Amino acid sequence: MNNKRIIIGVTIGIIAAILWSVVFINVLNSMAGIGIGICLGISFGISGSLIFSKKDKDK
Repeated sequence: MNNKRIIIGVTIGIIAAILWSVVFINVLNSMAGIGIGICLGISFGISGSLIFSKKDKDK
């Protein structure tokens, strides 16, 4: 179960980082959006894995 939670969290983080990077590159019109997108992606990945771990413990 622990490996599944880690894989889901990392996947959410990667997808969120890509999406936020694209959004911030277009909005800011600068390459600084990549760093912001990666930071937000990491935070979404961590929170996503915590949410899925909470759901697994409830079952």
